[in-house]
Amino acid sequence: MCHKLDPIFFKRLGELNPEDACRRSRAEYDSKRRVYRITAIGHDYEVDPENQEIKPLTLGKEQMSVELGLLILFYLLEAKDIPLEGKWVSEFNLKGGSMFFRGPHAFRNDEIAVRFGYDLAGFKESCLALGGKSVEMGDAAFQVQVLPRIPVAAVLWYADEEFDASAKLLMDATIEQHLPLDVIFGMALELIGRIVGKTLWG
Repeated sequence: MCHKLDPIFFKRLGELNPEDACRRSRAEYDSKRRVYRITAIGHDYEVDPENQEIKPLTLGKEQMSVELGLLILFYLLEAKDIPLEGKWVSEFNLKGGSMFFRGPHAFRNDEIAVRFGYDLAGFKESCLALGGKSVEMGDAAFQVQVLPRIPVAAVLWYADEEFDASAKLLMDATIEQHLPLDVIFGMALELIGRIVGKTLWG
C-alpha cells in the first residue's frame, strides 16, 4: 500500500457517483465493499476511498509508488468518457508540454536507450511482461495500456556504428484531457521504471 497520498483525493473519490466514475474510467466497483478495481500497467489494483488505501491485487507486495498511486487516483477522478484520437504525440505536443517537460520534469527516455540499446530481445521481453503489444514504430515499439483509456507506446531505436540508441514515449493525444502534466510526468517515471526493471512492485 502507499501511505503518502493526500487524503483529500480519497475523500473526493468517495464523494463521486460510482456508476459515473466507472463509466468514465472503465474501472469496476464493488458496491458491497465500496471499493474500486482497476488495471494499471498490466496489474490489478483495489482502491478503497473510505480506508484511504490502494492495494495491488496481483503482485503480492505491500508497498507501491506514490507516482502510481497519484496516477490511479487522478485518473479515477478526472477521466473523460471520450474515444481515443488514434494520434500518437510526444510530451512536447501537449498543451504547455514544451515548457513543462524540461529540466527536472524531462522524461527519462535515455534510461530505456541505455538499458536496451543493444538488447532488443530484452526490451521486447520487458514490455510484454507489462502487457505490451507490438506496434510499427522505430526499430521496436510496444503499446502498453497504462490505464483503460490511456495507451502509451515505448519506442526504441537501437545503437549501431553510427548512432547511439534512443527511445521515447508516445501517448494518444487525448491523455491531456484525462491527466494534468505533473501526473503525466509521474506516469512516465513509473512506466520507464517498470520497463528498465527499477520498479519491482506496483
